[in-house]
Parts: sequence; structure tokens; C-alpha cells
Amino acid sequence: MKLVVIANAAGGVGKTSIALACSVAATEYGKKTLLIDADPKAGVTFSCGVENPRVTIKEFLSDEFSLDASIVKTSERFSLLPASSRLANLEFEKLLASGKAKDKLQDFDLVVVDTQSAFSGLTNYFTALADLLLIPSTSDILSIRGAVHTKEFAAQSGYEGIPLLIFNKSSAEVDVEIKHQSQGDFEILEPAIRFDALVPQSQITGKSFLTTANQSEVAADIRDITYSVLEKVGLI
Repeated sequence: MKLVVIANAAGGVGKTSIALACSVAATEYGKKTLLIDADPKAGVTFSCGVENPRVTIKEFLSDEFSLDASIVKTSERFSLLPASSRLANLEFEKLLASGKAKDKLQDFDLVVVDTQSAFSGLTNYFTALADLLLIPSTSDILSIRGAVHTKEFAAQSGYEGIPLLIFNKSSAEVDVEIKHQSQGDFEILEPAIRFDALVPQSQITGKSFLTTANQSEVAADIRDITYSVLEKVGLI
């Protein structure tokens, strides 16, 4: 099992859309995939067409329910460990020990974790377990600043790898100087994900744009990114 955390302290960079799309793409590549919603706002849960689930990641991490009893099998063939607003009340001293949590996830090839924008104990928990930290960012300075803060936070959490930076919502070639300045802190993963209005439109369908816009350029970008991620963690 390999665990990939998707995070950025800045909001609006497309973490949830990328987490969902990468989970679909990894499933297309034949990987048994689990998507974990670690955000009390439950954005990726809602994007999967699930609202107010009875059992969530809160109950799983508190060892109240087994993983099998907590996950939802989606129509796009990956499994979802959903969230709800009650995740904000998670008592961190009652969390599964990190080793035990990893043991419980071993039936999956790939686990993708979508995190909230604000740093939290739960983001810290999963970042410490991560095999790979993926940081989406737009090319604006606040998003990149958030990415730098996320790298620092990850290091404090115990993550020892080099984060991968993905430029998202790109309507033109990302400025060479921005890339050059970012390379000192990150490994930049290509290609940049192109902006496409099909992405927000897909959110009302309860499915990823890899399903609703299967042949689009942005779907091709995500498949390329996901393939590279799978290579990085040794699943291809």
C-alpha cells in the first residue's frame, strides 16, 4: 500500500478535484484505490454524490467501525472513506496508532488523502504516514506561498521526502521564472493541468470529470500526472 497526501495551506487550488480525479485515473490503471476525505467540509464526499454518511473517517480512526463498515464503493470503482462536519470534533488522543492505521489499509494498492486547507492535527497525522506529498498550486503568489508553508508543515510532521508541486488551472504556459523559483523547494510534476470549465460542471453530477469529460484535455493531463505519481511510489 502506498499513501499519497494532497495538501496546500492555500484554498482554491483544486485539491479536491485532483484527489477525486487521481483516484479515478489510478483505478483506470488497474490499482485498487481508496480515497480518504480528511476535511470536515466533506467536499470530496459531496463530489462523490454522498451526503451525511452514517459512518465516516471519524468513526474509523476512533476504532469504532472497521474499514469495511466505513467505506463506500463508488460508481467509478474506487472506494471512499467519507467525511462529515462531525470530523471537526475528532478527539485526537483516541486516534488509531499510525502503524495500526497503515495495517488496516493494506488491502489497497493506493490510498489518496484529500486534506483541508487550514493545517490541522488530521493533516499532520496523514502527512506523517505519507509515501508522497502532492501539492497543487496555481501560479499566483498566494498559492505558491501556501505550498511553501505546506512543505514546512510537512517537515515538522515527519515527512522526509521532496514534495511534488503540480501547477493547476493553467490557462497558459506557466511562467518559466515561477517554475525556476519553485524548483528549489519542490520537484515540479508535469504537465501543468489545464483550466477547463468542465471541471466545476462535473461537480453537480456526483462524478469526476474523468467520467463526465472522458476525452477532454484536462482528463488527459490528470491521467499523465497520475501515471507519474504511480511511478514515483513504485506501483508501475
